Amino acid sequence: MKAIVDFLKKNNPNYSTSDGELMQQALDIAAAKLGICEENKHERSSLIRFVRAAFIIGNRDVDAIASFTVNAILIRRKNSHR
Repeated sequence: MKAIVDFLKKNNPNYSTSDGELMQQALDIAAAKLGICEENKHERSSLIRFVRAAFIIGNRDVDAIASFTVNAILIRRKNSHR
């Protein structure tokens, strides 16, 4: 399951191609682990925001970003069912 997002957009002024590829890879891993697809736009948007947040604070490890993102979404899911 490959999430489509603008992380791979050419000439993105916010980050380099290699940074975009890193975030895209982390996004794809997290989306697959959580079963998030394009149709679930609410969770998909949250997933993208958490990937960006992990990257912005300096994380450059794909697996760590994906893990952080998965945990954040699981906590969000748990809290929304209270």
